[in-house]
Amino acid sequence: MFRLIISVPTGRVFDGDVEFLRAEDYTGSFGILSRHTDFLTILKPSVMIVKKEGKEIYFAVKGGIFSFRGNTARLTTEAAVQAEDLEELHSTLRQRFLKLTEKEQLLNETVSNLQQGFIRRMIEIEREYG
Repeated sequence: MFRLIISVPTGRVFDGDVEFLRAEDYTGSFGILSRHTDFLTILKPSVMIVKKEGKEIYFAVKGGIFSFRGNTARLTTEAAVQAEDLEELHSTLRQRFLKLTEKEQLLNETVSNLQQGFIRRMIEIEREYG
């Protein structure tokens, strides 16, 4: 067993002992077992599979820096989502993307309204001061 720590900007997503993990960097997928040699890589956005107490846990990770040293694996990433199975992971990610899409639409509307207001004001100023 080895320790796995997954950190995002707001805190830790996971911190515990695991038996195995499979992750993917830009050269392909790789596996880590206890007492692996020191290792450092950049993960690409992917699904990381972790085996803990004989069960698989899935993490959707938005890339990140992965290191293994002193029988501890560390992943620092912008975002990570944990699930017990792939269906749950897919559902969770889908809900998050829908929320992001709604926020993006609201932001786009706000920016558009600001641009229109700015253009109207510029036209008024041009008319007023010629």
